[in-house]
Amino acid sequence: MIGIIVVIAWGALKFVQTNAGPTVMRGVAWLVSFVTPGIPDGVPPEDVTGMAALPQMFQTAFPLYIVGGLIALLGIWFAFRIVNTPRAADFLIAVEAEMVKVSWPNNKEVYVTTIVVITVMMIFCVLLACYDLFWHYLFRGIGVL
Repeated sequence: MIGIIVVIAWGALKFVQTNAGPTVMRGVAWLVSFVTPGIPDGVPPEDVTGMAALPQMFQTAFPLYIVGGLIALLGIWFAFRIVNTPRAADFLIAVEAEMVKVSWPNNKEVYVTTIVVITVMMIFCVLLACYDLFWHYLFRGIGVL
């Protein structure tokens, strides 16, 4: 439960620190500008108060933290509600019982199987490159490409 909360909070924090956060907030400011009165010409933005100030407020970084906090709180509430249902609790108990039965590999087995996977991937990459070159030269030779 704590892990889920930490992941959701971390994701919300990272959201407000990415390029998507300001883009979303500019979109919200654009939508808010339709329902708020306009700012008269010649009035400096710092003198604007009330509903007319909402678009300027949404262009600052402060609302991003509010949105991130709301996303985190919503995620925490959702995770709490999901985990505290009887069906989910029974599932988590069953998962814990099954995880006890798992035989985990040792370091040597992990190393060997990792080498096998990487080797097979390289072989398939070379094989696919050969197929690609074959079809490329074939189609170029008959004038399709």
